[in-house]
Amino acid sequence: MSARSAYLCQIQICNTFLIAAGLLAVGLAGSQFSKVGLDNYRDIDFRLLNFIHVVTGCIGFYSLWRNHGSIVTKSLYLVSFVIGFATAVFYGFTTYRAIKAGENLNSLQSAAGFNEEFQSENSNYAGRIVISALMIAAGAVASLFSLFAIFLLSKIIVVTIPVYPMQSISMIQREQELAMSTAKKSLATIGLIKFILCFGILGLCVFIEYEHENVAGQDKYIKIGLDHIAAMLAIVSGAMDIWATRGKNQQNLNLKVALAVAVVAATWCLKAVDNNAMPFYKNDLKFYYQGRELGDPSITSTDAPRYILVVAHGVLLGCLGLAFTLCTMSAVFVGTYLQLDFHSMHTETSKNLKITTGVLNILHIFWGACMLALCILGLLDTWWRGEFLGADLLWVSVLFMTTGLVTCNNHTVLITTKFILSVVCLGICTEKVCSSANLIYQMAAYPAYRNGNTRTFVGQIILYSIQAGIYLLEGLTSLVGAYLYGTEIRKQPNLTYRHSNSVHGLFSLGTLFYAVVITGTYIVFELGKWRYNEVPIEVPFFRLGNGPLAGAVFVVQFLCIPFPSLLASASILNIIIASISLFTVSSAITNVYYLQRYLQASDLLPTTETQQTIYQVAIILAAGAALACVICTVCAIICSLRSSYILHHRSTSPDSTVVAPLGEEQFGSGTLRVGTHMRTPSRHMHPQQSPAGGGIQPMEEQSVYWSADENPFYYHTSKRFYGKPYQIESGFYGYALAGIGSDQAGQSPSGDPNRRVQSSASQTQIGHVFNN
Repeated sequence: MSARSAYLCQIQICNTFLIAAGLLAVGLAGSQFSKVGLDNYRDIDFRLLNFIHVVTGCIGFYSLWRNHGSIVTKSLYLVSFVIGFATAVFYGFTTYRAIKAGENLNSLQSAAGFNEEFQSENSNYAGRIVISALMIAAGAVASLFSLFAIFLLSKIIVVTIPVYPMQSISMIQREQELAMSTAKKSLATIGLIKFILCFGILGLCVFIEYEHENVAGQDKYIKIGLDHIAAMLAIVSGAMDIWATRGKNQQNLNLKVALAVAVVAATWCLKAVDNNAMPFYKNDLKFYYQGRELGDPSITSTDAPRYILVVAHGVLLGCLGLAFTLCTMSAVFVGTYLQLDFHSMHTETSKNLKITTGVLNILHIFWGACMLALCILGLLDTWWRGEFLGADLLWVSVLFMTTGLVTCNNHTVLITTKFILSVVCLGICTEKVCSSANLIYQMAAYPAYRNGNTRTFVGQIILYSIQAGIYLLEGLTSLVGAYLYGTEIRKQPNLTYRHSNSVHGLFSLGTLFYAVVITGTYIVFELGKWRYNEVPIEVPFFRLGNGPLAGAVFVVQFLCIPFPSLLASASILNIIIASISLFTVSSAITNVYYLQRYLQASDLLPTTETQQTIYQVAIILAAGAALACVICTVCAIICSLRSSYILHHRSTSPDSTVVAPLGEEQFGSGTLRVGTHMRTPSRHMHPQQSPAGGGIQPMEEQSVYWSADENPFYYHTSKRFYGKPYQIESGFYGYALAGIGSDQAGQSPSGDPNRRVQSSASQTQIGHVFNN
């Protein structure tokens, strides 16, 4: 067996273990509906979150079979590593708490009536410990084999690095080298800062969980959890940034993986701000303000747990917002590094676009600052704010200000980044404008508020009206930005000539399904809250899901049909919505567990028929939302995988110079055949004659090659003429380093008739031929 075959078998074993670990975790998620369910269901649960291991393993199998998708595969391995590691640690603490609870219950066995009251409960603890221990094993196995797969992947990927013609050093070449060096240093610096900062954030998350345990009484299970994963993803993102800049082999692949992981980490950090601020930080402030009103020194003193919680949690929210900004900036730096070719470096942004971008940036920053001011007002203990909550405004203020602050000198990266952030802001603002309008109506019409204190009644309506106005203005700003930058992207050269839209069309329906379910759930739960005065859930997962944003992503994906140049933006937007749905699935399934326990105890709790109906509808909606999260994550990943394939394996154009296969070929053998035909300049060429100016341009080389994962019935050709950039007519990236040596004084292309020139296409092979 060859070394490559051995590595292939090993990575397939890793994929098998990943699928098995994910299926085990999903199966154990169903055990919560039995008598041996864990007691942490009201806070957070990671069992269903581990379905991502199944997706990772399946994508790994598919990628090796189809010989493409290394970017998505490696990114998923990194995400699985983080989630598996976090799951193992999470259920390690859960196992400890389950054992302690069992010991405390056993200490009461001598009490009268123990067997009648707690015998069935006591007998379930062994099963709970086994479930928690199995989750530790599932997380550890997934993390370990994901790590193995990452290193095995580097063994079976072969990158043919282009060898450029030997040219004289020119000013443009030095400019490009300087730009690449600057971009590499910037990316490495921000990666290092992110790496160190997020280690501190992770430690702060652990400290806050510890302080929450000190004030939780008997409920000592982990309450938040998702912020730990966000911090770990940011740590991995920082490490990937450094690795991509330091490693020489597969640098192009590692840079694109760093971009994908940075987007995932940025999304999780931002949603962690949202999740922590509302309801956890809001509750911490509420308990602190209540203790301060009572004059309780055990709460107001500087060494009190409640005071420490308020301060530390506030610092954590600020650090997570900073981590989001750093991850966004690193994604921009990676994009800039990948676009450092001759064409991109010398494409100038028009003056009108620069002015418009500056105005839009100022507006984004201003609306974000206004939202931050409202957030602070909502968190202060003032009598006139009433029910106005500022905690859920912090993450959007960070998003708006980051949208205005992030910029780039590279034209392509600038318009792509601004378009993506504008679409995200537009989707968020659409949701928030509608919810704010509903709150204004309810505050004005609900009897409990209307008949209360007049000043409080007026104050909270004014605050909600200002909030709705800011969201509306930011939404209009984002709409202008999305249209402006989308138009600029549409003007970019489109190299994806022909491709099937069936895969995108089918799987984008999963994103649309998620948008409809999350938005519909939001509406129904708000209706139940205000009309029936019932709030049947513990964690408002529908607020975390951002359904209208998923609808905006679906629209952009649909627009890729007439405008294929939007494909790269749609791919990143799919990564964002997949990350959001993956973040939301834990909160959704946690509410399902809570509602199921509540309905089981309905015979002990006095409930009306209307309440029973509300809770039954609530559990159906929560279960549907959890399913929608899983479907959206899978579909968005597949859409990104398909987009990556199209962007890296472009179809040939109608006027392509492909030729038919010659003779019998072993199609599917996976070999890359490159024939290079070179000729030197004619000795009789006049020294002052320009090759480009003649009727016939002397050819320097012509390459004919075939790749197994594209159409095996065509050869693809590449040609290079003297004094012209290297051109290749295939799906692989050619490198357009202009041959400008003839522009130097006293030099011409024919200066050295014995000069031998070699160049090749750049591509990546994994397994057989792995091309991205």
